[in-house]
Amino acid sequence: MADARADQGRPMTILVIGASGQLASHLREQIPSAVFRGRVDLDLAEAATIGPAVQALAPSLIINAAAYTDVDGAESEPATAWRINAEGPAALARVAEQLGVPLIHISTDYVFDGSAEAEYGPDAGTCPVNTYGRTKLAGELAVTTLCERHWILRVSWVFSEFGSNFVKTMLRVGAERDALQVVSDQYGRPTYAGDIATVIRHLATSIAEPSLPWGIYHAVGGRIVSWYEFAGMIFREATQRGLLEQAPAVEPIATASYPTPATRPLRAVLAPSPALNAATGYSPDWEIGLTRTLQALS
Repeated sequence: MADARADQGRPMTILVIGASGQLASHLREQIPSAVFRGRVDLDLAEAATIGPAVQALAPSLIINAAAYTDVDGAESEPATAWRINAEGPAALARVAEQLGVPLIHISTDYVFDGSAEAEYGPDAGTCPVNTYGRTKLAGELAVTTLCERHWILRVSWVFSEFGSNFVKTMLRVGAERDALQVVSDQYGRPTYAGDIATVIRHLATSIAEPSLPWGIYHAVGGRIVSWYEFAGMIFREATQRGLLEQAPAVEPIATASYPTPATRPLRAVLAPSPALNAATGYSPDWEIGLTRTLQALS
């Protein structure tokens, strides 16, 4: 087995799987020297091609910033979601282990069922309630089983100035309507994609002598909110910044009143990981991230 730990002389090559998503876009800004591979170059849905493609690049670190993230779409495309979220990470884990390099893998709050009143720590029992969550949990299990040197970072409600996300959807809808309804009984901690990239950048600088034990961590921070509360904050700040002429009226509704193909956990609140914050010297705060997003969009 090749072992990157024994090859201290060669330049560090960071391979990012994913080229145009929210996280990949922020990683381009924060780690511009990284090598990015999108679906055209390295398709997670084609597991058999992943090993040879990664071996040819001989990376020092692999970051998986790609996933099938359409929660409702996964209900009608379970096989595709499984290939991308489960089989793809398994192939990355195998080749990372063969090369002797670490793998950073992004996962989700949807591995939990959201039935607990308390926040979920990294060691809490998992029980996904939809296809997306089940495929992401399978990806986690593959990484932990097949690759010794791994960091799995769970995040939730990811947003940024890049890509498609709740913040940008609210800005679009808010400009089109005078009123709208937003679910008020699903709670979580939103995650700014720029914060995830910052955490990863700090971890990447420490792979030669990591102070953070390998394992699963929650890369989140800030207060707990509902989607309804989150939308209200978006509209207030967007109006103050001139992104919207006037904030629409927002009516809170129950999840039961807004049926979707996929069941959503009501309170899959991730507890922040103090060990991760200490090791990286960085504490994510989604409210600061929201301000940065709206500044970037102004």
